[in-house]
Amino acid sequence: MSPPALPGSNPYGAVPGTGYGTGEPVADRPPLPGPLPGYPLRPVPSARRAGPEAPYAAPEQLACQLCGGSPAAEMAIRHHQGLVLFMLFRKRKGHFCRTCGTALLRKHTALTLWQGWWHPLSALLFNPVTLLLNWRVHSKIEQLPGPGPDPFASRLAPGKPLFLRPGALFGLLPAAFVAYVLAMVVAG
Repeated sequence: MSPPALPGSNPYGAVPGTGYGTGEPVADRPPLPGPLPGYPLRPVPSARRAGPEAPYAAPEQLACQLCGGSPAAEMAIRHHQGLVLFMLFRKRKGHFCRTCGTALLRKHTALTLWQGWWHPLSALLFNPVTLLLNWRVHSKIEQLPGPGPDPFASRLAPGKPLFLRPGALFGLLPAAFVAYVLAMVVAG
């Protein structure tokens, strides 16, 4: 057991005004070596320099968090399950390239199409809203160019188109029934 620290002392061993725990002043040390070959130093951002001439004015290009492909976009792909007694809401948020985003969107939208209609509030409100939000993500994915080569083979396979999947086709039956009931209510 160590003795208690005195008031005003540093319990971690560093002396103020010196380097980390060495006791020698910072000015007496030899300068640090230059950058390593192939790794140039980047300019340090300054609070005094703001505006378009700042060194970090241009945003860096996003990379897909699943495969590392670039370019990618930030998006949230939703999945809704309407069960008889309760509902489940799921969201996969992140940076995805065109290929991985398409694969995730097809999977979660197909699941939403056949699992989302089985609660009254889900059928009338939450499932259609989830499908509309996923449709908006689809338009964002379509604007992305292809991600380029996949050297590590970690990219998701897009699979079948949405309406060639059996779950999505089965999900159109409850959707048609809900549309029919709403049309009957409106018609009188």
